Amino acid sequence: MNSFDITTHLQSRKLELVVENRTAYTLDNAELNIYETHQAAQNVELTFSNPVLASMIRGKKVMHLTNSPSFDFFPGESVIVPAHQTMRIDFPEANSKNPTQCLALAISPTKIRTIVETLNEHSPLVDNNEGWQFANDNFYFTNEAAIHQLIGRLIYLFTENNAAKDYFANLVLQELIVRLMQTKARMVLSTNLQQLANTNRLAYAIKYVQENIHRNLTIKDLADKACMSEPNFFRCFKQQYGITPVEYINQQRIQLAMKLLYNTSYSVSDICFACGYNNLNYFQKVFKKAAGDTPANYRKKIVKF
Repeated sequence: MNSFDITTHLQSRKLELVVENRTAYTLDNAELNIYETHQAAQNVELTFSNPVLASMIRGKKVMHLTNSPSFDFFPGESVIVPAHQTMRIDFPEANSKNPTQCLALAISPTKIRTIVETLNEHSPLVDNNEGWQFANDNFYFTNEAAIHQLIGRLIYLFTENNAAKDYFANLVLQELIVRLMQTKARMVLSTNLQQLANTNRLAYAIKYVQENIHRNLTIKDLADKACMSEPNFFRCFKQQYGITPVEYINQQRIQLAMKLLYNTSYSVSDICFACGYNNLNYFQKVFKKAAGDTPANYRKKIVKF
């Protein structure tokens, strides 16, 4: 995934500090901060009064957040940090020729609350009494394509000269907030599946997928497991997790295929059928779309038998 384009920002920003030089762009419901660090540094502290989405643009950071293990932070990754929580940051590789660059998007709590309330009223979660919630704790994740595109669009809007950019940015912010909550919902599901499967119909259906990934799975099978009609199951699944059931099944199958390509000497054909596909050409097409290469070429790049 390509990094974010900050060309317009670089053409106009003033470089006054070598560590965490900050340029801020402010609109009605959010503030975009772009930081640059041009020398190695440790224990740099950063705190925001609003919830913030931090995304790497270039280089490497080591992040130290409250109640979370430290982690390396690279381009293509993001973290949501609650308001008033201090981030401690190391910059082990930053220098003048290879500066570390990142963005921090601080979002109005009122904007977040309005979207959360609207979702809970019109699109409530299935078998979940707590309802939709924006991150109340640290949430570290790899950007999916849609989130990457939305952040890139916001960078463009914040840095362009357009009298209507507040209006445009509000529309993009709304979608970004919803997709971030859907991403969090998927992560919560994957880390608590065994527990949730006992009380949540969608989780029970997903557990069935994981346990039967090698079989032919249909939407009807999953809807039956969830005790829902097919249209209602499809709608609820996509609404809650941001992807369709078929997309989820393919994600799980491709992840399994990658593991088998790495850990075994099975043929591509055998792996295809072990992952629940009954058509080799379709498997190769889906794999290439997800991994950027054919199964055979993917194996050559990562495995030496």
